[in-house]
Amino acid sequence: MSQPAPQQQLPPPPQYFDLSGFLALPQTVKVIYQNYWNTFERIQLVNAGISTLRSAGDTTQTYYQFADGEERLAFINGRMLHIQRYPNSNWAQVPED
Repeated sequence: MSQPAPQQQLPPPPQYFDLSGFLALPQTVKVIYQNYWNTFERIQLVNAGISTLRSAGDTTQTYYQFADGEERLAFINGRMLHIQRYPNSNWAQVPED
């Protein structure tokens, strides 16, 4: 009897958009910013996991590929929101090796 294929470990849930630094914004802008924020979180978590696997020798893993230019822009804008909200933290993109 064959063994079932091991399931890929999922990354931890994203850090949800902290609205405390953006209280004066209209609700429609907050929703857009929340999408940007969560897109950055999601892609960074995937790439951090891939980086860890690749560092351990699994070079078959590939980094996240943006679905389209809109998603890439959402990622960039999400990174900028992280920098704006938490300027003393390191929000560099996960380096691809």
